[in-house]
Amino acid sequence: MSKKVKGIGNQYTSEANAKRQRHERRKQVVKKRITVFGGTLLAIIIVLLIMVGLQIRSNYEASQERQAKEETYQKIQDEEIELKEQLNNLNDDEYIEKIARDEYYLSNDGEIIFKLPEEQEDHKKKE
Repeated sequence: MSKKVKGIGNQYTSEANAKRQRHERRKQVVKKRITVFGGTLLAIIIVLLIMVGLQIRSNYEASQERQAKEETYQKIQDEEIELKEQLNNLNDDEYIEKIARDEYYLSNDGEIIFKLPEEQEDHKKKE
């Protein structure tokens, strides 16, 4: 109440003033509780968002690493297939004979090897 207006000192006004003060205190307590719980909730949300961000980054790095390893694995598999084919060819007598004739100009007994100009150019291109 203002200074110019004086309250009546009866029981009704004192109860009304007490009720108003209790109401104001409850409002302050509720505001404090909302502030504390809201702040706690906000802190939890921030922590969870940080954790999600870190997990997304970790998943991205893991996928990049996995992709690189898959590429390496594929290259190794291709190389293994080539080596197996080469091994199979080296176990084949006809293939060995063909390589010996083409690259080392070896011949069987009684055979004569003639070099044609086209073959020489092809051989130079291969090298």
